[in-house]
Parts: sequence; C-alpha cells; structure tokens
Amino acid sequence: MDVKIETLRTTTNVKNLLTRIKGVTGIQYWNVICRWGLCLSIKQSTLPRIIEEKLDGIEIDYDVFVGKNKIIYTQLLINDLQKHKIEITKENLYKYLYAHVNRGVSIIYNYKMKSISDLASLIAK
Repeated sequence: MDVKIETLRTTTNVKNLLTRIKGVTGIQYWNVICRWGLCLSIKQSTLPRIIEEKLDGIEIDYDVFVGKNKIIYTQLLINDLQKHKIEITKENLYKYLYAHVNRGVSIIYNYKMKSISDLASLIAK
C-alpha cells in the first residue's frame, strides 16, 4: 500500500506550545520538536484523541517533518495504527499523525523542562 502523507498541521494551541518549547530549549526548528513529540506519543500505550479542533497552527511539509528518516517515521505511525487495529488509510494516517504530534508536544511542554538535556531525559524514559 502506497499512501503518501503530504503535510503535518497543528492547532494554534500546539503552535503556541512549540514557540515556548523553542524558547526554553533553544531548538530552532518546529519539525524537530514535532518529531520528538510523535515518538513520545507513539511510546504511550493508548491512542491519542483525534483532534477535532481547527488545524490552523503551523503547517510543515511531511518531507521536511520526517527529514531523511521518512521510512522510519512513517512505519512507526503505521505500526502503531496496526497495533491498535486501525485501518491503514490516508485519512487515518493524517488523523493520527496530527493527533500524535499534538499529544506529544503537549507531553513535552507539560514536562516543564528547563533545558534541552531535560528533553533528552524525557525521551530516554
């Protein structure tokens, strides 16, 4: 199955959280924080809630979001959906990509980190 994801979108609230995280950690690019958020969310035992809010925050081209590891990040998302018995469709990939990134960024923000090393510690847990 070849389902192409084109864009990652977030809510305005997540855009605001990303801006705060950038300020604390010094990480320059939203896509890096969003990648870490995706991984942190997938690491959880439950699926994230589907985002019903308007996705009017930031928009990142999927190839920029995943960088050179497109196959890895896409497969992580697919594996998580399969684990939870969610049909692999373009619509579900988009819905859960947004949901995972939104949840993951919230996890990072709520951790109340003071530095990038705090973020690394959170990811290593």
